[in-house]
Amino acid sequence: MIRKATNTDFPELADIYHDASLIAHPFIDPAFIARDKRRVRDDLLPLNKSFVFEHNGKIMGFISLTDHHINGLFVKVEHQREGIGTALIEHAKDRHQTLELCCFVDNYSAQRFYHAQDFEIIREQMNDELPHEEYVMRWAETADA
Repeated sequence: MIRKATNTDFPELADIYHDASLIAHPFIDPAFIARDKRRVRDDLLPLNKSFVFEHNGKIMGFISLTDHHINGLFVKVEHQREGIGTALIEHAKDRHQTLELCCFVDNYSAQRFYHAQDFEIIREQMNDELPHEEYVMRWAETADA
């Protein structure tokens, strides 16, 4: 089941962000990810519209958006590759005609995932906070969708 996240979910979502980021971003200093966990919990999640994927009362992952921009999509490490990320992307697609996101150039598994969800790279840029390049990727609803 996918539902809107509440502020009581934020600490658990920040934990999911932290654990999944350590695996997905081995090129980022773990100390940065640990510090960033607080920003995610206290700033990003309250200012975004976030949805959680829940199964049997347990949160398995979440997606966080500002308008049509996906600011984060994270799934518990032990539940990755179970269709949870796809379900969260589909949930966002049902509510938007276009979606955009940033994906680190070095995050190959995320690139494959987003390409499989019909996202296309539209440009490359430097990340605002880290000395790493990222792709801006976009999905747009088609007339036959």
